[in-house]
Amino acid sequence: MKKQEIINQLLDSNSAEAILFYSPENRYWFSRFKSSLGYLLITKTKSYLLVDGRYITAARNSKNIPAEIEIKEFSNNLFTQIKEILKQHNVKKLGFESDWVHYADFEKYTSIFADQTLVPINCSEIRIVKDEWEIEQLQKACDITNEVFEAILDYVKPGMTEKELQRFIDNEFLVKGAEKISFDTIIASGVNGSMPHAVPTDKKIEIGDLVTIDMGCYYNGYCSDQTRTIAIGEIDPKLEDIYNAVYEAQSLGISLVSEGVNAGEIHKQVYDFIEKRGYAGYFTHGLGHGYGVEIHEEPYASAAGNTVLKENMTLTIEPGIYIPGLGGVRIEDDILVLKDGYRMLTSATRELVKLKF
Repeated sequence: MKKQEIINQLLDSNSAEAILFYSPENRYWFSRFKSSLGYLLITKTKSYLLVDGRYITAARNSKNIPAEIEIKEFSNNLFTQIKEILKQHNVKKLGFESDWVHYADFEKYTSIFADQTLVPINCSEIRIVKDEWEIEQLQKACDITNEVFEAILDYVKPGMTEKELQRFIDNEFLVKGAEKISFDTIIASGVNGSMPHAVPTDKKIEIGDLVTIDMGCYYNGYCSDQTRTIAIGEIDPKLEDIYNAVYEAQSLGISLVSEGVNAGEIHKQVYDFIEKRGYAGYFTHGLGHGYGVEIHEEPYASAAGNTVLKENMTLTIEPGIYIPGLGGVRIEDDILVLKDGYRMLTSATRELVKLKF
């Protein structure tokens, strides 16, 4: 479905005639143009991208912006321009992003758009199904992530700190062609692995450690998110059993992904599996999330998630087991939902890598 059709359905379902996008994520999703500030006004028949003097030349020269979007420059007359467009299209009901606009902005809108009825619209699901171009960018981001993982295996060694490894990874993404990293890289070695979102420290990586590496990058505005846990030499048999349990749990979760499946049910089955495997209480977060323009977006595979998966939705599957005082394991992959199953976008080996030194 084309993006204009998605917006038209959104407007119809909310009894609105136009919507004003302010969030950078929704503006980029629709226009494929990045700017720190800007507005995108979309009616049922036409759309307008409004940017200031810092971006106007780049916008007019951009080959990514769809031809049907009219580009306008604003300075101090931004809302005057928007009101003129609304008048041209006889818009009486104007939608806004209720999941993005702060109350102070809403009050401002109420005053500025006094001739319109403001309609709060939850836009959290408009990006949930990806088109072909979006999938291509996601795949490229995942390919770069795999290249970085291969480089890590050649680089990591006992004695280096978690921060050293983090710096290498962040730079390697840029070397491999990424736009930027998609979130702060997580490095958790040894007992630090018991913290799902550990911040890299000056702790030295040691023989016998498991090292959890959660990383990703942006490519053309779309992101990857992959986690691998590797062994530095031989590890405690208990840690190896934890790894095998997470590997089996993730394999189960991945196998359940398909159109028509409830994302929350996938989480439940994996959660129950980990409990039966003997690690009740040590899987402490949701199983996965969508990804695209943002690193976390709909759908969510969690205890509270109830989205029924559709073709070309994206979903991470990332079970983990975290035991304080011992360590932890997480394995995460980026999945594309198909009509009759799934496609893996990430490709790094899921088997336990034991590095020898």
